[in-house]
Amino acid sequence: MSTGACRARGRRSAVLALLTIAAVAAVTANAGGQAEPQLRIAAQHRVGGDIEVALQQHHGDGEWGDRMLPNQRFVPAGAPTWRWLGSSPLTVHTIGGVQELRIAARRHPGGSTEVALQPRHADGTWAERILPALRIIPAGGSVGRWLASSPLAEPEPPGEADAWTAIEIDLPADGFGLPEEQLPALPRALITPTGVPVTVIGRAGNGYLVRTPCGNAAQIATGEPIGEVHVVLDPGHGGRFEKGAIGPNGLTEERLNLTLSRAVLAELARRNIPATTTRTGNYGLLLSVRAAFADALGADALVSLHHNAPTWSSRDSPGTEVYVQSNDDETPRPASERLGGLLHEEITTTLGMFADVTWSGLADAGVLRVLLPAGGDAYGMIRRPAIPAVVVEYGYLSNISEAELFATEEYIDAAASATADAIEAYLNTDRPGTGFVERPRRFDPARVTSRCDEIPLE
Repeated sequence: MSTGACRARGRRSAVLALLTIAAVAAVTANAGGQAEPQLRIAAQHRVGGDIEVALQQHHGDGEWGDRMLPNQRFVPAGAPTWRWLGSSPLTVHTIGGVQELRIAARRHPGGSTEVALQPRHADGTWAERILPALRIIPAGGSVGRWLASSPLAEPEPPGEADAWTAIEIDLPADGFGLPEEQLPALPRALITPTGVPVTVIGRAGNGYLVRTPCGNAAQIATGEPIGEVHVVLDPGHGGRFEKGAIGPNGLTEERLNLTLSRAVLAELARRNIPATTTRTGNYGLLLSVRAAFADALGADALVSLHHNAPTWSSRDSPGTEVYVQSNDDETPRPASERLGGLLHEEITTTLGMFADVTWSGLADAGVLRVLLPAGGDAYGMIRRPAIPAVVVEYGYLSNISEAELFATEEYIDAAASATADAIEAYLNTDRPGTGFVERPRRFDPARVTSRCDEIPLE
């Protein structure tokens, strides 16, 4: 490993988790019954995409010791994939005596990093790598946050070859230690037994390791794989902390967005357009998880469904707003802008057919970009996804007249049909859409700590 260059820039932020791959023996014991100290590998992302690794030892007193930092301990962001790199050696004191170890690491094609431990034989050669159960660091993640692998048994003193043979025999029995190309292909995402869409981030025995709605790693035994999709719908908000806007009639945005998303999915299915959703119930879901889910599926578009507040000036036509992505502060991203234009055209035309509705909206309502005062897209569901993405604010739930309309089946059917019309046109035509606003808004959304309750996945 190099001692340090920072190479790749602009990695998307995501929650780090070392993936559960299989159970391993945690503690060995000597003939006198004394527990052998445990080891685990620690790792953290650094600015620029490098990974820093360290070793920790547990002495049975309830605490892990300080991280031991090898001199050579950085896995460069641009390291060749599948090539194992070794840290400089570390000396560990075990019951059997002094043992030299090093940390091995390799980059995977998707940007994740796998770690392992290698002991040194008495003849100076390095033994086979020992793979902890939790050993994969996904691409992207919080810079400076240390995470730890699962513990693994302290290696036997040099020369005890049978100990290594036993470990290596155990791993393939659970499907580990096999070349990657011999393992069954992992689905990119799946629906859990409780109906929750999740991104698959690794293997866990015969099951899967997945990213939970709250951004943690969890192991599930089974699930229904999500195949190729063209569109990911994202019903905004959800859960007890994220109700969104609330109408004068008591209708909550999280429920309205979810109801509409189900209707849009049904309409897309009738048109044979493969689609899925980020959320299937009233539960919390981090923005980073929503974006990562859509990106993992490699969809053609992500459409985030919302209803606005507070109420602004009255107007004769719908105040629908569609926020689109920027290439830079001066120019929109073409694919996102075209999708936004089609959605604005279809939705405003359809909603304008409802009689006796007093609409609300701003003077610059339309297809627009919203930038932070210092530059860059302001909204996370626009800024985070790599695929073309838009946020649609269909209307103002805070407005009494619109809230009454939004509570009807007629609105859900009409809005779903209009949304599907726009998506179908985006996928199958070159139509540009309408409603483009040239001048972006400048706005800094409130920065609040995300709160999210985990839910059962099976």
